[in-house]
Amino acid sequence: MILRIVQGLLAPGTEPATVADFHQSLVRAAREIPGLESLIFGTRRPATGPPDAPVEAAVITVWRDPESMVRATGVNEQDRFLGTRLRLVLTMERADHYEIIGRTFAALPQGTSSYLRVVRVRARPNEESVLMDTLRAQQPRLVELGLVASHLGRRVVDSEVEAVSVGVWPDRAAIRAATSGGPEAPLFAHELEAWADRLTLDTYDGLEIAPRLPVASGPSIFVIDDDLLIVDITSSAAATLGSPAVDLLGRSLRELSTTESAELAGRRAALLEEGTISGEATWDVPETGRVFLRFVARRDVPIPGRHAVLVRRVSEPMPTLDDLEAAILKAFPGVELPPLAHADEAVTS
Repeated sequence: MILRIVQGLLAPGTEPATVADFHQSLVRAAREIPGLESLIFGTRRPATGPPDAPVEAAVITVWRDPESMVRATGVNEQDRFLGTRLRLVLTMERADHYEIIGRTFAALPQGTSSYLRVVRVRARPNEESVLMDTLRAQQPRLVELGLVASHLGRRVVDSEVEAVSVGVWPDRAAIRAATSGGPEAPLFAHELEAWADRLTLDTYDGLEIAPRLPVASGPSIFVIDDDLLIVDITSSAAATLGSPAVDLLGRSLRELSTTESAELAGRRAALLEEGTISGEATWDVPETGRVFLRFVARRDVPIPGRHAVLVRRVSEPMPTLDDLEAAILKAFPGVELPPLAHADEAVTS
């Protein structure tokens, strides 16, 4: 996948009251562009200059492959792609391309304004692996602090390697809490101290749009069999996991979950023995990235040998058994929920 960051200036007179005013038009436009996996749009006031100076903007896109990106942006990008397809009257100043090396998701796109942080770090070739490992290791901790989504990329610039971390946050308050009042610095800045003189941070009021994400409808439930294969899934659960339902059906939790095989086997045994299980998990979803989840599951629903799982992203509250049962009744009208029984009681009944 390719990460493309375009920076420029909005034309005078095109500034909305808030960045969220662009949301509906960008959603419609993004869905019609083949190969576009996600789009993040950000704006900010210039740090210096008169009050009526043009608004600075960033258009950050993720593409499935270089060919799709070139088809969409290769000819007169400013007018045909940005101006006509996305309806953004924007004067381009620079466009940078990165190879994506990691993506992290802890919440669904908000549909309202978010807070966007773009951290670029230059490293010498012999420092690359240390820098990349440092940025990757930060991702789970950023999720704990409230991160919505992030994209990590790399590119070669002259004799150096430039890493970029694009982070989407729910709002500025989350950053203030995470940085103890210092939002102008990168999080865990001490870990990047070796590259402090080759580090830049750009911040924007932003929107995150995922045009390929299934439209959430109904409860976020999927169903597994005794061998942990996904045999049914709602569009809401597919959206939570970050892939079309057709790409998840038939996949094994053993393939998707990053949980150690012994622990996963223990969770399976607990579900079959106790009848319910809940917890947190991280999944590597194909062509999406790492998705941080919370779940609760119940055995033998909607039918014996099939087990319903209510799943949420980790930014949401832990689902309860009551939440699951309400979701089951909505997803499977008319299903009866028998009292929970121990596995050996269920076999003899």
